[in-house]
Amino acid sequence: MSDAPLPSVLAFERGGVSVCCPVADVAEIVEEPVLGDPGYPVPLLASTLLHRGLLIPVVDPVCVFDRPASPQGDVVLIAGPGGTVGLLSDRVLGFRTPSTVAPAPWVPAGRICRRVAVIDGVGQAFLFGADGLADVPAVAAPPPATVDATDAAAGGGVMHIVFTIDGRDYAAAYPEVGRILHRQRVFRLPGAVPPVRHAVEMIGAVVPAFDLSGADGMPERGDFVVLVSPVGPLALRVDGIGRPLPLTPDAGDPAWFASRGVAAVARVDERPYAVVTGEALLRDLIGQPGSGGR
Repeated sequence: MSDAPLPSVLAFERGGVSVCCPVADVAEIVEEPVLGDPGYPVPLLASTLLHRGLLIPVVDPVCVFDRPASPQGDVVLIAGPGGTVGLLSDRVLGFRTPSTVAPAPWVPAGRICRRVAVIDGVGQAFLFGADGLADVPAVAAPPPATVDATDAAAGGGVMHIVFTIDGRDYAAAYPEVGRILHRQRVFRLPGAVPPVRHAVEMIGAVVPAFDLSGADGMPERGDFVVLVSPVGPLALRVDGIGRPLPLTPDAGDPAWFASRGVAAVARVDERPYAVVTGEALLRDLIGQPGSGGR
């Protein structure tokens, strides 16, 4: 059995079946899209989606199990070297960390799904990832929202995980997020002093946990976005995690958010988000200067 860390996933439901995708493969979620007719019968293909100038093939996950497609619902776009494909969804359950991911050899070849995950509170969820995109027609290039996502500060439309803390909107660029922890147990560090008084367990390691809400303590369990930093992972407690969004950097001064750990401001439409990084958390909470500190 491999000791490799299990991927965080986006879990959703389709036709009563639980489905999930690795967060790293999720390019975007398109809500209530206008879907087109492919015009030609193709296995697994339910419809097409015109999005950001691309005509993207859309698969109904229930077709993997020989059930008829229904060309309606939200679309989860997954992208990889093999291109981009949409997956139809009835309801997004949110970000989760599976307890187990294993091969699904009973799923016939050529049906995108390679593995199955066991997720607390969800149960068994069939995993669809970029490694299966060669099984269906896919557009040759990902949507522009995923291009240059390796640089959180450059270009527009970089994919971010968005979340709320104490009623305020925050975000972290995909490359800054090492993991997402759902309902993770929190424990107090004996003899510790603020701001590092709590920690969470992640793949056998103890990770410092921070709370930007200003509360004196932390709940027994919580949701965390784990950020990468020069000294290792840092767990940021959040109230809720939203859908991934392509955010455009804003030229405004992030200082007006008056919140620690904020490195920049980004927007989707006119809605601003405070962009946090592990380096900024180190700078503002621990007083350790980062390589790009302001």
